[in-house]
Amino acid sequence: MHDQDAVPDGWGRADLHVHSAWSDGLDAVGQILEQVAEHTALDVVAITDHDDVRGALEARDLAAQRGYRFEVVPGVEVTTREGHVLALFVERPISMLRSVEWTLDAVHAQGGLAIVPHPMSWLILSVGQRALRRVAGRRNEGVYFDGIELAGPSWAGRVAAQRAADLNATLLHLPALGGSDAHSRTLVGTAVTRFAGRTADELRRAIAAGETQHVGRHWTVAEHLHGLPRQLWRSMIAHPTEKAARSLRVRLGSRL
Repeated sequence: MHDQDAVPDGWGRADLHVHSAWSDGLDAVGQILEQVAEHTALDVVAITDHDDVRGALEARDLAAQRGYRFEVVPGVEVTTREGHVLALFVERPISMLRSVEWTLDAVHAQGGLAIVPHPMSWLILSVGQRALRRVAGRRNEGVYFDGIELAGPSWAGRVAAQRAADLNATLLHLPALGGSDAHSRTLVGTAVTRFAGRTADELRRAIAAGETQHVGRHWTVAEHLHGLPRQLWRSMIAHPTEKAARSLRVRLGSRL
């Protein structure tokens, strides 16, 4: 990850990968926003819960009501058949367990940006090298990613970081972004995207222009372990159960 001192003056900071209690995060949206306001220098934060946009929409509305100095980008981390895809600047749910290509089309149909989180990591459900190469070969067909997360402070984000960076440099040529993948509010902002500008609109333009840098630090062992039992319970039991129940309600409702 780049040294933050090397980033040009006047560039903003955005954490593009944050989870709330709407999925498997530990903290409510309001708590996360207070953490951002009081303990970070972020200009933009994206709430990206797993397969659920409700937390992101709540965060955007709450930030506007409270008049925070930063902006909230609504997003979601979509579970595809080949790994997770971050969808930014989206407001409607995106079906899970579809192909990567279908998901990219769905994100772009909403006018959103599709980002590769923790690429090629074998510690978490991630888009692998084969899928990344396949998508890279379909750019001329309108199937593409808009950026790749190369600053991930956790073990899951770091195990394949150099391989992902090498693949990006030689083949993908995607804007390099940073996101904390924080599931606890105290870790928000530990990895960020630096960009030309300060607002969410300027962030979007910077990603499109490739005017971004990924900066941050690695988590300590204590930070990795903080709240881990509760987070694993939410990730492996509570949230999947809630998603399954919600999907069943939707299917039953469509048959009535």
